Amino acid sequence: MPVPQTRSRWIRRGVALAFVGTAVATMTGEAVSQPLPQPQPAPKLQPVPAQTLPARPVAVVHGNIEITHDEFGKFLMDRGGADKLEIFVNKKIIELEAKRLGLTVTDTELKAAFKQSVATSSAAGDGVVISEKDFIRVVLPKFGKNLYEWMEDIERPRLLLTKMCRNRIQITDADLKLQFERRYGEMRQVQMIMWPNGDDEKAILKIWEKIRDSGNEFDSEARRQANPGLAAACGHIKPITKHLASDDKKVEEVAFKLKEGEVSHLVHTAQGYIVMKLVKVIPANDKVKFETERPLLEKAAFEARLEAEIPKCFAELRKAADPKFLYSGPSEWKSNTNFLDSVPDVIRGAGATAPVPGGGR
Repeated sequence: MPVPQTRSRWIRRGVALAFVGTAVATMTGEAVSQPLPQPQPAPKLQPVPAQTLPARPVAVVHGNIEITHDEFGKFLMDRGGADKLEIFVNKKIIELEAKRLGLTVTDTELKAAFKQSVATSSAAGDGVVISEKDFIRVVLPKFGKNLYEWMEDIERPRLLLTKMCRNRIQITDADLKLQFERRYGEMRQVQMIMWPNGDDEKAILKIWEKIRDSGNEFDSEARRQANPGLAAACGHIKPITKHLASDDKKVEEVAFKLKEGEVSHLVHTAQGYIVMKLVKVIPANDKVKFETERPLLEKAAFEARLEAEIPKCFAELRKAADPKFLYSGPSEWKSNTNFLDSVPDVIRGAGATAPVPGGGR
């Protein structure tokens, strides 16, 4: 929540390609210095013929009975293909535009992007260094992805969109000054307690009334809150700066109004209710010079602009593509009410007795 860097916010949210509406970022600062051609209005694209799958089977049983690509493909589609169809279509929309513009992504760029994702994940871990192996073993499963899915469905489309957008971005002096204040301006060190969406509001209010005037009660509640990371740190988070992203603005505004030792009112956010206590005011760092930091500020400002531009770019591509989704999964065994209501009748028709919910033998 505090000091959002484009990539770290993207990783925290676990963006998938049904994305584009969330924050994503560029791989390196080279995007500032190596512009690519500005995307032109897309001509009407001709239908792309479907690729013919190889005749080679995916498996053989009993020595000579082949299991075909089509059989295996239907098996996979019926078991979750509809859920991934939008991801696949979005990916194809991006790839078609990239092909039209002559944009590609090399393996070297992909590997560098992956390393940056690992580094950003470590930076977001409050000092815990995450290795590439741990990123694959621990972090990716939290997003429901393996390494292949991450590289092909996240890194590759993100880099293509970055290349499409880089010439749409203009950095101003105001952008640089904002980044300078975000990094070196006055900050607020706070403790935070969060109640996730769905928690009882009346119960939360009673807890707030108990902790707002007692430091000991606040600390106790902070240690037993539902969020394990916040609980382990007794609610302490990274210092809150000015000019946070729009979805964190409410947190910034409340934090900068508090006096040291004061507890905020309950604040409703997208994640749930939060309450903050201001621990101390961190004064601005007046030893840092603006001109000395300009290269870093330009890179940060570019990434911030890119974060806002990529969703706009993709929205334009998707509107032009006008996708129509024709596959919604197998028609059999839909978990609708009629199917569930008919189960006891089927059991009785088979000569058995329908079980009584909660009953014994």
